[in-house]
Amino acid sequence: MSRIALVLTLLVAVLAATGLIIKPVMIHDQSYIASWSLLLAVSLGQAAWYWRGVRLSAVCLAPVLAVLLLGLASYLLPEGLIPYATLEHWAARLPGVSGIDSLRPPLIELFVLLALAGGVLGRTRASLATPLLQSLSLLLLITELWLVLNGHTDSPQNLAGTPASMALMTLLLGAQFSGVVAGWRHTRPSILRSLLPSLALVLVTILVWHQQRLYEDRRLQAQMQEETDRLSEQLSNEVTAHLEAVRRFASFWSLLDVQPTATQWQRQAERYHRDFAYFLNIAYVEPDGTIRYVYPRDDANLAIVGINALDVNRPYIDALSRALREGEEGHTGVVPLLQGMPGMIYYLPIISDRTQQVTGAAAMVLSLPVLADQLYAATRLNREHNHMRLAVADNVIRDWPTAETPGPWTHDSVIALGRHELVVSLSASSAYLLAQQSRQPAASLSIGLLLAYLLYMVVFGHHRMSAQHTSMFRSNEELRREVRHRTQLQREVEWLAGHDELTLLPNRRLFLTTLQRERQQRPLAVLLCDIDHFKSINDQLGHQAGDEALRRFARVGALAIPADAVLARYGGEEFVVLLVGDDADNALEIAETLRQAVMHSGIEHADGRPMTVSVGVATHDDQTLVPEDLLHRADVALYRAKRNGRNRIETDA
Repeated sequence: MSRIALVLTLLVAVLAATGLIIKPVMIHDQSYIASWSLLLAVSLGQAAWYWRGVRLSAVCLAPVLAVLLLGLASYLLPEGLIPYATLEHWAARLPGVSGIDSLRPPLIELFVLLALAGGVLGRTRASLATPLLQSLSLLLLITELWLVLNGHTDSPQNLAGTPASMALMTLLLGAQFSGVVAGWRHTRPSILRSLLPSLALVLVTILVWHQQRLYEDRRLQAQMQEETDRLSEQLSNEVTAHLEAVRRFASFWSLLDVQPTATQWQRQAERYHRDFAYFLNIAYVEPDGTIRYVYPRDDANLAIVGINALDVNRPYIDALSRALREGEEGHTGVVPLLQGMPGMIYYLPIISDRTQQVTGAAAMVLSLPVLADQLYAATRLNREHNHMRLAVADNVIRDWPTAETPGPWTHDSVIALGRHELVVSLSASSAYLLAQQSRQPAASLSIGLLLAYLLYMVVFGHHRMSAQHTSMFRSNEELRREVRHRTQLQREVEWLAGHDELTLLPNRRLFLTTLQRERQQRPLAVLLCDIDHFKSINDQLGHQAGDEALRRFARVGALAIPADAVLARYGGEEFVVLLVGDDADNALEIAETLRQAVMHSGIEHADGRPMTVSVGVATHDDQTLVPEDLLHRADVALYRAKRNGRNRIETDA
């Protein structure tokens, strides 16, 4: 698996290096070049690790992590701490760099690269959350693909990379996973237990981030649309104001019954032209259509004096004709002017108040570009960051671009100008929008992913400790069972060392130990017993019958002697009884009871005779006790009992 992982990693490195060299269309954006450069560095660090160059891998990835963390900080720094314009200025001072986005990857790819680099440094260690980092990379790549496919990358913030970069990161993730998955066999239960809550938190974090980002983008769009509507309203008010001015100008001449003189016209027109500089000229047209006066009196305007406007084939003839013949005010709509620019011509009839006859018409030529310039100059618009445009239909009247990179949104507002619509378009630069944008979505995503990482570490550590505790508990239980077993065996060995396995009575060794311990007691008696003709039982009835005879003697003897007496198998068919505190008379009485009990025990020889026992009794009262002497005297008494006919009791007296 490591060989496959190394081959895949080298393939990613080669493709990333090739893309950076040939610069295809897919990475023409400098921010994408940053992603590919960092991806190349991560793949080289991963390849170094597969080559067993652990130190080389750390050396390759240390600067990559530093760059990625700086890039993440640029997404998170509040505007009040370090303005975005300052970051742009610092970045632009570097050679070949146009802005901060040239130095940092898109937001999601930045987190993917961080997770991949962390996965390499974590190697196969599940305790360092390598499984979570790889799962996190996969979820982020799926999120990035979903954003691209659904068109949710339309934001001032650079969110996702290209399909090519996503494919390379997925391939690098697959290589990393195939190289480390074999090392997780022993911790698989802990990994699964830790991944489930951590990945659930990751999914919730991504959803919260997405909703916050959408909300913030909508807020910015609403703000820009409000600004556009304000400009449109300002322009509309200006149009209404100049229309009212035109009407007042015409009403002034309606008070006169005679045509105005050139001086009167110039004086009155000069006032209006001073207030409304976007009027290229203000002309007086006689009832027959002849242009009599024009202000301002420059060469271009004087050239049309004396021309009959009704005889000229221009778009404004109908509006002029209605004003002169029907007394209706009107305008031409947006038309190309003789001055080489789009504009409108207003025609207002001058009607005598006394005769109610049309005595002429006031013609005012409105230049839309000049009107737009005047409006743009009067706005409170931030010209450095905003691109504004005025257009009628598809014809751009005026365009004021910005030197900054335009943002993703263009907002339009429409003003009706007769049969035409004047469209006011406003587009803020990405830098301006990012400066206005809240850092909360990126901060929420960062904090959520960090909490998921910590949650994995806590759950994994707790589960591993619990598993180790359970294993230790089981080991302790097995050890306890082993100790109990060994103790039982030791007790059995100790018991066997002091007892006869057949009759379960104390053996000769334990009897002698007991006798040695009780040697200070007075009086002290020993009964040495021998089963009569025991060999004939073995020979004629079999050894099983002999063993049963020995066991029956042990049971009967234990019942026949006092509870504090000690009955032991002395060897073969010989048994010995130790009586403590019994004198010679009591010893003889106990010996007789024992003899009678054995004779009536139910054990018989082959010829029907009952099993009997011969007993030798030895007592000790006041002299210093020598156990061997006491046993010897009992043995002598036993020998005498056998010699005198068996099934009898003899003493050492």
